[in-house]
Amino acid sequence: MITLKKTKDNPHQITNGKGVLTTGTASTSEEEGYTPVDYLTSSVSICMGLTLDALIKRDELPVDGYTINVSAKKAEGRPSRMESIDVEIDFDANLDAKTKDKLIKSAKRGCTIGNTIEQGAAINYTVK
Repeated sequence: MITLKKTKDNPHQITNGKGVLTTGTASTSEEEGYTPVDYLTSSVSICMGLTLDALIKRDELPVDGYTINVSAKKAEGRPSRMESIDVEIDFDANLDAKTKDKLIKSAKRGCTIGNTIEQGAAINYTVK
């Protein structure tokens, strides 16, 4: 579970179930911290990364590492939302195009966050 705590004159404090604390901020804020779009794109990147890790290990591929860059483009109009999310993966390995394509296709299929964004999920709100 993620918990966001806001107190007057303090930034948004976000804590995960392991007790790791981060700061959330608006893109226009001068406060240091991640914006909502940063969290969204970070979620896509770590989901793809964890899925790639499992595939690389399973297939015993000679991959020393990789870099995943994720960017998002905001849609015009209402409702406020992202129009597209672009994922770029650069492998630190000498893999042929067919192997890279297979890895990306499998990682995309296995990425829960990417699949949720593409397919949608209901958000249920309650007030205590």
